[in-house]
Amino acid sequence: MGATDGVRQRCRVAAEPNRNGAVTLYGSDGRTYQVIDADEGARERVGDLSYGDTVRVVLKPVRCRGDGWRIARVEEVTPRGHPFR
Repeated sequence: MGATDGVRQRCRVAAEPNRNGAVTLYGSDGRTYQVIDADEGARERVGDLSYGDTVRVVLKPVRCRGDGWRIARVEEVTPRGHPFR
């Protein structure tokens, strides 16, 4: 992957973000994304997410021991209770 590559994905928030901004997202593609970081411009929006919200995000892989991801951008948030579109 190049430096500007990212994965645009619609996801459901599986758990409230912790105080460090880490959050688990369930993708509409069936994958689980363990988000361990967010770019500075996305951190505030990530902190506002709640369990069950649907988000469209741009994710970038993080080099780590596991399968970690960084949110590069939050494009849309739909409050919980609304189905994937």
